[in-house]
Amino acid sequence: MKKRKLLIFASILALLTMFISFTQFSRPSEEEVGKTEKDFSSDRAVGYLKEVAKEPHPVGSPANKRVKDYIVKHFQSMDVPVEIQTKPIKDIRDENYAKEIGAENVENIIAKIQGTSGDDNAILLTAHYDSAPETPGAADDGYGVVTIMETARVLKQMPAPKNTIYFVLTDGEEQGLLGISALMDRTDILDKVGVMFNFEARGNTGVPILFETSSNDLKLVQLYKDIVPYPVAYSFASEMYKKMPNDTDFTELKKTKNLGYNFANIGGVETYHAKTDRVESSDKETIRHFGDYALPLVKKYMTMDAKEFETLKESEGDAIYFPLTKKTLVVYSDKAVIPLMLVLLVLIVAAFFVSFKKQVLQMKGFMLSLAAMIGSLVPIYIVYFLLIRLLTTVFNGEIDEDGLVMFGTYDPFILALMVLLAIVCSSIVGKWISQKFGVENFAMSTQVVWVVLAIITSLTFKGISYAFTIPAVISLVLILPILFKLNWAQSIYRYVVVAGWTVSSTLLLAPLLYMIYVAKTISIIPIIAIFTALVAFPIAAVVMWLNREASCSRTL
Repeated sequence: MKKRKLLIFASILALLTMFISFTQFSRPSEEEVGKTEKDFSSDRAVGYLKEVAKEPHPVGSPANKRVKDYIVKHFQSMDVPVEIQTKPIKDIRDENYAKEIGAENVENIIAKIQGTSGDDNAILLTAHYDSAPETPGAADDGYGVVTIMETARVLKQMPAPKNTIYFVLTDGEEQGLLGISALMDRTDILDKVGVMFNFEARGNTGVPILFETSSNDLKLVQLYKDIVPYPVAYSFASEMYKKMPNDTDFTELKKTKNLGYNFANIGGVETYHAKTDRVESSDKETIRHFGDYALPLVKKYMTMDAKEFETLKESEGDAIYFPLTKKTLVVYSDKAVIPLMLVLLVLIVAAFFVSFKKQVLQMKGFMLSLAAMIGSLVPIYIVYFLLIRLLTTVFNGEIDEDGLVMFGTYDPFILALMVLLAIVCSSIVGKWISQKFGVENFAMSTQVVWVVLAIITSLTFKGISYAFTIPAVISLVLILPILFKLNWAQSIYRYVVVAGWTVSSTLLLAPLLYMIYVAKTISIIPIIAIFTALVAFPIAAVVMWLNREASCSRTL
């Protein structure tokens, strides 16, 4: 039982850490955002959505014109000036393309609340009001449209802003960014924009995420962190999106070199461009969270002066950022990534120097442990890949054209079961490696894998480097006293070592893996299983190592 105390402690701590960390995926309640006429109302926004997403309304269709007219009347009813920018599609792509999609023109809606200081440093809010041909588009991009409509209503009740605010609802986004391409002609607007906000959706539920920004975004993200009450943002998502072929209206807007944010929710991916993307399946809490981003940010930017905008534009370097809890977003400069990596290298070199000097490690045992651990990841991947294919058959899972696998209501259960299975398997494998090649050798080999991952991501994928570098640094700092065989590094200190690794790795990697699952569905489980094993291996190794050290101390 005594030997199991550390394992039980680590298990409880991991569950508690996940519970705290996953609060970042909860949305603000109505009480938290307010209920007055001057607050963003998700109920009112859903009312708009019932009109915007009554039926499919692709560019050029009669339904598209009806939606356009409805949005225009909304702004006119508030005495907000509106213009329609019309451009022939043949002048954006070519005449054959226009015939293929069955539309002659795109019609962008441009509304404007005039600022008291003129149009310089204007604020631009964008979303697209067209839908894909087969779907009403309640989420994509009805959520963005109604977020802008409701934000405009609230802002119109306030005193005139210092900086002009433009509300642009583009047309033809689903057919190749047609509307935003047309908007690029409006240099009279874009040349005066100080900051841009684009609202998108890749599903019908979940927290909206800041997933893309303009370049040199350190101060931009810091301001977002300071202003938004419930910020959710991941630098890994921003960097990953740069490497993907997907486009949004923000793709074109970035060419202006203006400051900008791109937001989207990604939960409920099964509704993306599907007939099920209807008002009845929409998520009011997600819309409320969009409003919780838009309104505070616009309120801030509409009062900023030219000097404050220049400070943001002069920001050097990109940001590394990730949430810890519902209200806590960590932001630091990417210039800290390489120094942190160098600190990690110093720590691992020191750990190896002490390990061999104190005869804690044996080179052969270490190398065999490392090879066995890495080798075990291959069968884990293969088994999980085959399991998903088997479950797809058993549960009649759907596989779409992008390879995404969906089991509907079974998804959460299958995810939890697969993760638990990966933890059990990695614990069994870890115990075997420890018995075969030595627990100290196994423990240090797990640290080396994390150091290698930290180095690779620090050099090639900085936005995700924090998830590997920070836990590895904490772990090595705590392990060094054990390697030095210091007398005080026993008893209670064993729990400190286990807690340091368990909390840091779970806190940073678990939400990241969950977000990848949300975006890529259960099809990504083989990858999640591998990273689950990479988290579990060090916990198992450290627990077994420290238990052995404690047993040796009692014997002596």
